[in-house]
Amino acid sequence: MTVTELQTLTAPHWLFEFIDEQSQQSVTCILDNISPSTSRYDEFQITDGVDVNFPYAGFYTYRIYEQTSDSNLDPALAGSLCEEGRAHVFEVFPSDNEYDQPITNYIYE
Repeated sequence: MTVTELQTLTAPHWLFEFIDEQSQQSVTCILDNISPSTSRYDEFQITDGVDVNFPYAGFYTYRIYEQTSDSNLDPALAGSLCEEGRAHVFEVFPSDNEYDQPITNYIYE
């Protein structure tokens, strides 16, 4: 992300809005910028089920707003839009070669 280059507030809170491209359902969350140096890029970490609950796997349009509030989740009440893009949310399935049952060996004489 490169939201710092368009930021106008001194120490903004970043409101993320994700809109599912098929259902148009919107989910929002507030994330902290964890980038060690914002001169080249801004880094954010998001965890599904903790920071936000994505209703579907698939493609989302995302919008990032700067704001002074650390609790507002309404984009209409947020500050200026600093970035818009496309995100792909996908499910990670367990590997097919994992076994749950113990392997039993028999030795016959």
